[in-house]
This record gives sequence, structure tokens and C-alpha cells, in this order.
Amino acid sequence: MPNKVRPAAPSAGTRRPIVHPNSAKSKPPARPPQAAWPANTPYEEHPLAAIFPILERDALVALADDIRLHGVREPIVLLGGQVLDGRNRYLAARQAGLPYAAIPTVEFEGPDPLAYVISLNLKRRHLSESQRAMVAAKIETARPGRPGKDANSQVTRPEAASLLNVSERSVASAAVVLERGVPELAAAVEAGKVAVSAAAEVARLLEAVQAPIVDEGAAAVREAAREVRETGHVHRTAFSGDYEWFTPAEHVERARAALGEIDLDPASHPLAQQTVRAARFITKEANGLAQEWWGRVFLNPPYAQPLIAHFVDKLLAELEASRVTEAILLTHNSTDTAWAQHALGACSAICFTRGRIRFVSPKRDVAAPTQGQTFTYFGRDVAAFHREFAEVGCIFPGPM
Repeated sequence: MPNKVRPAAPSAGTRRPIVHPNSAKSKPPARPPQAAWPANTPYEEHPLAAIFPILERDALVALADDIRLHGVREPIVLLGGQVLDGRNRYLAARQAGLPYAAIPTVEFEGPDPLAYVISLNLKRRHLSESQRAMVAAKIETARPGRPGKDANSQVTRPEAASLLNVSERSVASAAVVLERGVPELAAAVEAGKVAVSAAAEVARLLEAVQAPIVDEGAAAVREAAREVRETGHVHRTAFSGDYEWFTPAEHVERARAALGEIDLDPASHPLAQQTVRAARFITKEANGLAQEWWGRVFLNPPYAQPLIAHFVDKLLAELEASRVTEAILLTHNSTDTAWAQHALGACSAICFTRGRIRFVSPKRDVAAPTQGQTFTYFGRDVAAFHREFAEVGCIFPGPM
């Protein structure tokens, strides 16, 4: 229990460096873009206090206004010269212009500083399961306490989940967000704007792809998470203005050789045509689904539902109408889906890739799909398709 309130603060020369709970194992999660810890202050934040996010700016300003009128009503709790509890009060007091000597402090003397911090914060804040999971993930690898006593004791994932009353699965998702997500993504979860399960899916993307998705808001994160679960990456969606994913040149050349030429690429981008070099191509803005297709087609469609199903249906319709004479369709090997079954039922041959195709963005980022791909051939010259794609993977004949 805390005791003995003391109004005076130590000199600025007694500051101690902060050590994040996860620093022994991985880089510390970045603080959300809220209030920064002040420089040249006699107190640093205790790493256990840092597992909970600081108030957002507007709330901190309101607290500073109240402190300016009424002072700091509740002392700042210190442990080893660091702020264990009361970071928001401390920051607001400094914003309100209170001198250090006017900020009351008390030394923590209880048996378990971690349980103390968790108990206080869970009582004060109405945190969602996702927010609590983020806290649990921060404490699962270390338990800093009193120097020389329990500073190196470890908290396991089941223990951390139990302390915060969340599932171990949620803690695992939060760990992915902290380890692989951009700071803005972690901040969105900690602010209660995004579910940790959705954030964990987005965190598996390249950092350059994550940031613009988070900038578009919670709905964009949810949509991106759904697409990652279905396809392994974000592919030609609402986020694709700067992040289209193109087929590597070696595979395009195989398709060109098998078809003889590429007359149409109906789901393309101008930059992709540096490699595809189709006689005609259709961009997202021109909407390939609304236009007539013809000739020999190479189709690498948007992989998100329902667009991929619409493009496959469109290809099959154009083949049925004999406007498309030959086609090669590149997709993930999602053979359990309805659109894939439709394609398999109409194809002449299909190649299952031995590895995963590393799609490339205009900025030369390389995607890492979570599954393999298929090249599905529609046409009469199966021998040419087999000749070009035999080295890519196993080829099976279709029913047609």
C-alpha cells in the first residue's frame, strides 16, 4: 500500500532510464501519437505504467484545466523514483504549469506493483477486450518490479491473459500487432477504434501497406483484415492507389508464350503494362466488368470478394460467347470457393504452383502470400500451356 505523501520532487539529475517490459525480447511497442513524456523532468515513467496508454490530447487538456483550478487531488505514486501510477495527473499538472514541488507524491510499498497498476486502471477505465489484450501482450514477457527483487520475473501468456480477463488467442493477436504493426495500428487498437483480431491480420502486411489503410479509418482496417484472411494480402482494393500488386515478369512471359500473344488484360494498371504489354488493357477506373472482352486474355483479377467471383464469371461468360478465344487466369489456389469450382469445371488445364508467387508493388515492395497460386488455362492448345508451365508446378487436365 502507498503511504507517506511527500510534496517535494527530486532533482532532475536523478532521472532513471525507462525500460519497456518487452525490451529483453523484442523492440518496445511505440507509444500512440498522444501526449509525449516531458523532457528534463525529475521522474520517468515506470515500465509497468507504460503498459496502459496515456490519455488522448483532448482528455489530457481537460484534466490540466481541472488541475489548474483544483490542484492535484490524488498523489502520484512512485516506485524506484519512477511514476508507477498517476502519469496522466503528472503530465496534466505540468501542462497546467504546476512546479514539481506542488505535485504531491507517495512511495509505493505494496507487495505486487503489477497487480496494483492493473487493478487501478481497470477500475478507472472501461476497456474493451482488445484494449485489455494489448496490455496483456505488453506484460507477458517480463515483469519489472523492485530493483533487486522481482525485476526479472516473467509473466507467461496464460497468466497475462488471466490478469486482464482476456483469451490467450486475443493476447497472441495483440503480440502480433505490437511486434509487426506500425505504431498507428497499435494506437488504433489501444484507443478502442479497431479490434485486435483485425489489426493482427493487417499487421502481417508490409509496413508501407499498413499505414495508408490505418489512415483511412476503422472500416478500412476491417475490410483489409477480411481480404488478408481470404487472399493472404491486400490486392487491388480501395487501398490500391499506390499498392497495386503485379505479376512477376517471368510468369507473364510464360503466359504470353502459351497464348502466343496477350490481346487483353482486363484488370490492370498502367505500370503493370510495362511487363504485360497487352494490346489492350482495362484499369479499375474503366471497370473491366462493364466492358466487352475479346481475343487472348491474361487475367490476374482483384482477389477480394465479391470482385474475384465477378471477374471469373465474366471470363467464363466471354468464353461461352466466343469473344474470348483463349485465357490464362492467375489466382490463389482457393479450390474450396464457388468461383474456383466454376473455373475448374470449365478449364482445359490447371497448374498448381510449387511455391508462392511474390507479387510486386509499384514501389517494388514484395508481397508474401500465405498460400500458393494456380494458373488456369482455357483453350485448345493445352500442349503449349504444358510446355510453358511444367516448370512452375504440377499440371492437371480439366474436364473440357
